[in-house]
Amino acid sequence: MAFAFLPVVTAIPDEGHFPDIPFKEFSKFVQENFSSKITLSQTLLILFTITDNPDLLSLHARQQNPEYPGETSTSISGWIKCLARGLQEKLGRGYTKLFKSHQKKDLSDKETVDGIGTKLDALTKLLNLYPYDSKGKFQGKLKAVSYKSIQAVQVICPLSVVCETATCSPRSLLQNTKLRDIPRVTLMKGSEVYGNVQVLTGSCPSCQITYSADHERVLQKDNRHTKVYLNSAKYLKVGQSLWVDRVFSNAVLNGMYSFHASASAFAEFWNNSFHGKKIARRQVWQSFVQESIRSIAAVSNINVELQDGLAINEVAKEAFSILGENGLIRAADQHTCSECTQEYKDAEDILPGIDPAALVGVDGNRAVPELVEGINQPVQIPNQPVQISNQAEPPSSDENNMDVDHAPVKMVVMDGIVMGPQVCFFNSLN
Repeated sequence: MAFAFLPVVTAIPDEGHFPDIPFKEFSKFVQENFSSKITLSQTLLILFTITDNPDLLSLHARQQNPEYPGETSTSISGWIKCLARGLQEKLGRGYTKLFKSHQKKDLSDKETVDGIGTKLDALTKLLNLYPYDSKGKFQGKLKAVSYKSIQAVQVICPLSVVCETATCSPRSLLQNTKLRDIPRVTLMKGSEVYGNVQVLTGSCPSCQITYSADHERVLQKDNRHTKVYLNSAKYLKVGQSLWVDRVFSNAVLNGMYSFHASASAFAEFWNNSFHGKKIARRQVWQSFVQESIRSIAAVSNINVELQDGLAINEVAKEAFSILGENGLIRAADQHTCSECTQEYKDAEDILPGIDPAALVGVDGNRAVPELVEGINQPVQIPNQPVQISNQAEPPSSDENNMDVDHAPVKMVVMDGIVMGPQVCFFNSLN
């Protein structure tokens, strides 16, 4: 418990700039050292193999520059040889393109590794990823290379290529928003944060349907607009200027189911673990609701359509009225598994030997609120021993009769935090 109150601080690694040499010099190096048939993907693999291993390059350079008695200079160290071996295995048969045609003949395994290592060593010096100057003076350990300057430009746009209305298909969609009016937002992809991302919207000039990345806006005959929540959406809008990808929204969903975390707890965990963008509880809750709607709707093979402009709480209520039947999500109908369904038991399970001191803050006279439909009696946790009741109906007089007419017990609610075991997805929806 003491560790839980310690301040959480994550150190941001010191990073260096991505190599910014003229492309002409890099192109000349490729032409002089590699086969003319080498591909772009293979060239980029070689480049990123160098930039992703600054610690190994520092170790390699140190062996090339002895400073103390007994140290010898090694042009191709064991460090760079291991990197060369890894690159050879990654390329497979394509490693032959790392050599000119006259260099390929009759190379032993050792000669191949040494040859690749020599080329990698030369490339590190060309890219200025060498911690020694021309006079052999140490300039400091290499920093991790930052890729921010070469990150791809992100744009959020509709998935549909043409209008999907039967009367319009396949009419192309128009992007008719003026450049100065296009919204700029923050996009979270996994744990990466991208700023100043453009959000583009398409429209059909014939039927006036608006196509966005996560929904479609449809004009009805009574001049009302409805919003279709797309199950296939890649990104979700969870704030006024915040969008997230489905990896993030799935992480929110799984975190709440697996750890029984609240929206506030998940937001705190995220803000303590990752840097670049602080998220609020309401944005986590938006992610949870929107991902839940799409996950359940996908199982039912429908896209939820609601009135446009509803608050998130109203969205959850309206979605449940469409996806749920008498309190049972359709996806969970007829579902049963050992995680969520147990046979009715007319006797309580007693866990003896529980230390009352371990139940800190638990009031023996306090009843746990009923949270799950189907549990008739709230669970009470006395001081000693702990008793867990899972009775759904009064016990039968015939204890040996296993065919008694009792509803199966779906879940037992306890006061406390439950971590570790998996939670059945369908059970959580009930």
